[in-house]
Amino acid sequence: MGSPRKVYHTVGGRLAKRLGLKRAPFLPTHIDVEPIDTCNFACDHCQVTHWTRKTTRLTTKRFISILRQLPMLRHVKLQGMGEPLLNRHLVEMLEESEKAGVPTFILTNGSVYPKNFAERLGSAVGTTIIVSMDGATAETFEAIRVNGNYQKVVDNVADMVRRRGRSAWPGIELRSVVTLRNAHELPDLVRLAKRLGVDKLTATTLLTDWGKDEMEELIAPIDVSRVLGDSVGGNEFVRESREVAAEIGMPLSIELGQRYSKANRCPWPWQSTYIAANGDVVPCCVIADSSVVKMGNVFDEPFADVWNNDRYRELRRRIASDDIPHYCRGCYGMKR
Repeated sequence: MGSPRKVYHTVGGRLAKRLGLKRAPFLPTHIDVEPIDTCNFACDHCQVTHWTRKTTRLTTKRFISILRQLPMLRHVKLQGMGEPLLNRHLVEMLEESEKAGVPTFILTNGSVYPKNFAERLGSAVGTTIIVSMDGATAETFEAIRVNGNYQKVVDNVADMVRRRGRSAWPGIELRSVVTLRNAHELPDLVRLAKRLGVDKLTATTLLTDWGKDEMEELIAPIDVSRVLGDSVGGNEFVRESREVAAEIGMPLSIELGQRYSKANRCPWPWQSTYIAANGDVVPCCVIADSSVVKMGNVFDEPFADVWNNDRYRELRRRIASDDIPHYCRGCYGMKR
């Protein structure tokens, strides 16, 4: 997990970013791996809802191949664009991560809760489960999470907490994307998180367009940050949420505004990567679609070769020189 060699590689990656190196001398220590590229929900602000591609499921054998190609990993996030628990091999992947000593984060919509996954929770050491919760009421949640059932998700989270008991593992968190459609319920989301007994609630106003002009048009009308601008941090719903969290003792993190700037450049090209279910390498989880930009494929060539190929070197050059690519501009708060 935190071996000296892995720490060394982590620090090396950060230094490479600071220096703006075109060739990254260290492999990523944190990656996102997509177990499946389809979802049982149809949220209109998510790019998967608008995909027409054939479903691809990552196999356990291929997941092991990814782990072996990246021996310095300090954590892996099993999520991608689909609902990870729709892949029946997810528990096997979780076990392989544990064998490799790599902590795992699983991001789920909370509606899919297979028996083998539920039974595995009690011994899932080093695993953190993050459940998307975009509403404190059924009315709001189900309007945003199309095809979702609020009560089912709440019941599933409650069962996860019950099965964990007094153990520290797995970690169980809630995450909410705050938009104009649910911002008013953020204080009640804090109360819900406390009532369910989860470890933390993270609320983010960072609404991504996935590097696509057509998605930009869909998210612009509901983007809190665009409407409130710099005042979002002092807005009533944020203020009250923080007050409620402090009062009831609920750990709360609120991520505001754009991700990156000239003074705070994106670290992904030097430190992390995103691997789709079919093996395509994409620069980050905010794009998460190789039809936008593809760096290579880990099942066609070694990841180490992809990591420093011409495409990755050019991306690093552009990010380091503030020549931000079209598909990255959303994270920098820039117009396309």
